[in-house]
Amino acid sequence: MRYTFAVAVPAALLVAGMLMAAGCQKSPDRQAGAPESGAPTATAPAPVAGENAPALPEGLLRAYFWECDSGVSLVMQNLLEEESIGLVMHGEMRKLPQVVAASGVRYSDGDFTFWTKGETAMFQRGSGPEIACREVRAKSLVEDARARGVLYRGRGNEPGWTVEVGPNDRLQFVTNFGEKKFEFAGATVANDDGTMVYAAQSGDDAIKVSVRQEACLDDMSGEPFDHSMVVEHGGKALRGCAVAL
Repeated sequence: MRYTFAVAVPAALLVAGMLMAAGCQKSPDRQAGAPESGAPTATAPAPVAGENAPALPEGLLRAYFWECDSGVSLVMQNLLEEESIGLVMHGEMRKLPQVVAASGVRYSDGDFTFWTKGETAMFQRGSGPEIACREVRAKSLVEDARARGVLYRGRGNEPGWTVEVGPNDRLQFVTNFGEKKFEFAGATVANDDGTMVYAAQSGDDAIKVSVRQEACLDDMSGEPFDHSMVVEHGGKALRGCAVAL
C-alpha cells in the first residue's frame, strides 16, 4: 500500500542550536516503544501555528528542554508572535506573558515565573525559592522537532547525520556533522511489514528512509531509542536510531 503522508504542524520557543549526531545498534535489553532517554514523561501539545505562522529568527528553536535543580524538568515553547512562552511541566502547559525585567527576559502569569539570561534560566513557583535551570541541547532538538510537526527524528554516526521525517510530505537529511543538507518534498510512505518506508526524489537525487519500532542503542553514547532507522542516499546505506514524535 502506497500513499502520500501528512502530519499536523504545531508551534513553540528560544536560544541557538547545533545539531548533535550519533548512530545506533539494536539492543535486546530495551523494550520496543519506550521513549528516548531523558524525554519528558508527558508533553502537552504545542499550540498549532499553521502553515502561515511567522518564522522564528535564525538560530532560535521552537522549543527548549531545561533541567532544573530539585529534579524539575521543563519544556519551554516559544510563542514569539504573542510575546509569551508556553511552559510545559508534568504534561500540562501554562502560557506565561513577557513582563518587565531589569535584565534578561522574564515571563510570568503571576504564579509561575521563568526568566532567561544568556544560556541560563531561573524558575520560580509562587513565592517559593528561585531554582536554577540548564538547557539540555540534545533534548531541546527533539522538542523543537516535535513542535515543528516532525513525525520521526533519527540520527547516526560516521559521518554524523540526522534525518527528520515531516512535517507534511517533507524529508530533511543533514550529514557530515551539518556540512551537507538535503531537502526533499513530495515524500510518499509505504508500510512494509511494520517498517515505515519514506521515499522522495529531487531531480536525480533520491532518498529512502526506513523506520521500524524496535529497541535501538546509539553505538557511541549508548543512549536508548524506541525506533531504528536506515537511510539510503547517494549509494550508501546509513544505520541509526530514531525517536517517534
